[in-house]
Amino acid sequence: MNLDANRNVLIVDDSKLMRMMLKKIVEELNMFDLIEEAENGKIALEKLDNSKFEIILLDIEMPIMNGVEALREIRLHHKAKVIIVSSLAQIGSTYSAEVKKLGADGIIDKPGGALDPTLAQKKGEDLKNLINQLVKN
Repeated sequence: MNLDANRNVLIVDDSKLMRMMLKKIVEELNMFDLIEEAENGKIALEKLDNSKFEIILLDIEMPIMNGVEALREIRLHHKAKVIIVSSLAQIGSTYSAEVKKLGADGIIDKPGGALDPTLAQKKGEDLKNLINQLVKN
């Protein structure tokens, strides 16, 4: 890891509730200086032009610019680690194969939880572990 890199995270999801949930998970790590949010890929790219981010949590299904389109652009111009956080990118899906080919650093299911809070907690722990792993590399 570059020691001069900013310890910043960008959460990109069209759902305000999901952004809040992901922000809470990231805050529990106590390792980042700044946590920014964007509601679609276009806004995320604008934020990336103005700040450096170490980690990007990126949804796939969003209006204006989806996560696959955003990932293509991110990989052309930025070095941030990108974790796809989406129910569409389950292992073996077309989206999973596509984002891996585009260079996603990790894929994880969204930590839902409306039906099962223990499942949301486990997925939150999985996400924290993945972030920790990527930050150490």
